[in-house]
Amino acid sequence: MNTNRQIIRLGMLLFLITMSIFFLLIFLFSTQGKISDAQYFNYSAMINCFVLPGLYAGIGFYSTYIVAKKRPVSFRQAWQLSFLPMFLGGILSLASIFIFFNTSGVWAEDSLQRGWYDLMTSNPNPEFMEKNGEFVKSMTDLSINMFTWKVFFLSFSVIIFFYFLISSIFAVFFKNRRV
Repeated sequence: MNTNRQIIRLGMLLFLITMSIFFLLIFLFSTQGKISDAQYFNYSAMINCFVLPGLYAGIGFYSTYIVAKKRPVSFRQAWQLSFLPMFLGGILSLASIFIFFNTSGVWAEDSLQRGWYDLMTSNPNPEFMEKNGEFVKSMTDLSINMFTWKVFFLSFSVIIFFYFLISSIFAVFFKNRRV
């Protein structure tokens, strides 16, 4: 199999899975009256912290593993096989999510902000509130857009670091090995 097609196919698969999870959560939140803003924020955070990193790392591992089964790969090849599908799926997903929140999903963004604030006020941390008073105030103002270009590039730089780290670990593991 052509590795470029494999990278694009796996990147698009990651994009589709990520967007399916994203829109499923929004659908459940918007149609279920039982899910509060705080729960919506909490579920979003849990998915972003636990489900998506495992999914992306798993696809990165799989991408390298299926080529390493056929032939030994160099460090660079293994790194590219792992990094590029995650990068492609991640950039498409994050861009789509930011476009959604800035166009038709403003109500969902407001719900996320209210949910964050509800969680902060229901379980207050006085030390955090004191040190970050301006940040807390800005998060409660619904007229402020949380999904700006600055936030996009900051978020994506953190995500790129994760992809870089995971890809490096997989590349070291698969370097010059045939599985």
